Amino acid sequence: MIFSRRQLLTRAGLAALGGLTSSIMPLSSVQAADFKAVVVVFLSGGHDGNNILIPTNAAYSDYQRSRPVLAQPKDALVPLSGTHMSHTFGLAPAARAFAELFEAKRLAVVANVGALVQPTTIAQIRNNTAKLPPFLGSHTEQEQWTQGWMGAEDLSGWGGRLMDQFAPELRSKQPLVALARDYTAVIGNSTPLSLADSNGSSNWGAASVDDPNNLVTQRLIALSRLQSANAYEAEVSRSLRSAYLDSVEFARGKTMGPKPTGNFVNVAFSSVARDLEFVARHIPYSKSTGARRQIYLIQDGGYDTHTGQLDTSETNPGLDLRFQAVARSVSALDKSLIDAGLDGQVLTVVMSEFGRTLDPAAGAGSDHAWGNHWFVVGGAIRGGVVYGNSFPTLVTGGVDDAFDWKPQRGQWIPQFSSDQFMADIARWMGLSAAQVTAAMPNLANFSKQTIGYL
Repeated sequence: MIFSRRQLLTRAGLAALGGLTSSIMPLSSVQAADFKAVVVVFLSGGHDGNNILIPTNAAYSDYQRSRPVLAQPKDALVPLSGTHMSHTFGLAPAARAFAELFEAKRLAVVANVGALVQPTTIAQIRNNTAKLPPFLGSHTEQEQWTQGWMGAEDLSGWGGRLMDQFAPELRSKQPLVALARDYTAVIGNSTPLSLADSNGSSNWGAASVDDPNNLVTQRLIALSRLQSANAYEAEVSRSLRSAYLDSVEFARGKTMGPKPTGNFVNVAFSSVARDLEFVARHIPYSKSTGARRQIYLIQDGGYDTHTGQLDTSETNPGLDLRFQAVARSVSALDKSLIDAGLDGQVLTVVMSEFGRTLDPAAGAGSDHAWGNHWFVVGGAIRGGVVYGNSFPTLVTGGVDDAFDWKPQRGQWIPQFSSDQFMADIARWMGLSAAQVTAAMPNLANFSKQTIGYL
């Protein structure tokens, strides 16, 4: 049977643990290199940004009236300093860790981002002249679109295509890493993808990648180097060797990377803390062994909160519990990377395929909408700012309600596209404007191609 590389990796357990004895240069002695990495935390299901970033001035009354069963109490909100888009804001109590990063100017909020082909107006939508992403409101297609999918003719994502633009020496060591089941963002056309599992094992059956003296391991290595008589056998051998070498690297990162200093609080309903703690070890290890540019994709699910959005039971967690785990874990990653000497060299972004309706759903939840609020964390950003030209009027049927369905439910046309959001990061990583547009062609439709948070 011919296995795909993903099947081989899955059958192998991917490898993340193990006590390797191989020696590498101590992390403290590695010279500062031109190293930059991005960690993407993707909240699958469409998180309800309307209940995370909330105006605290007069617009709070609109929010409260529009969401009678979902509104966060005003006195419970964690205030953000400053005035942004003529509003003052607070974050939900679940996002307190993000508010602290915001005040330290290590976090920026980008308001109302989403899937766009080109700048779009309500008038264009209502007269059917708008060019829209396919299947708006569909989880699968919008998740792929916000991760850079270009349609059936090109299944790669923005992360992979951006990495394709770099010189080979900048992407020679695990440039694209996915700890996710859906990973469009990190599929390239000429750049290899490494699939990891933070809960994996270093054992491949009787073989152990952390023991080069193991007889079965030696046989596995020999199999991965076989010369093959046809293309099919050659691909199996190539995939096996690639999977094995990735497994070795993940095992080494788990054991040789520095112990993270952040407080990663693991919860039963989410793997985000475990995944980001794994990344907190692996990034410093990767840099110490020659990595120059990397993109990591983490996926956290459960944000399709049609019902029970305010549920605080860990057996059926709502938005607040899930988002609290994300905010705390991202904050713990940020601290760990600072203490590992990587401040300013790593960015973490939190994004989702779409937002939720302002109007509550029947089951004390919210339904699929469009624009949403995304977050970016790191020492290189211009933090302490909520970025945007205007903030949606939080009124169903108001001036910013995109669709004229009856009843209108409060769905925002994004003011920034997912490509514009990623363009800031791509330029920070070192690509030219022309290279970024080559990787994300829809950027050519926008007069302003970056947002300015970097």
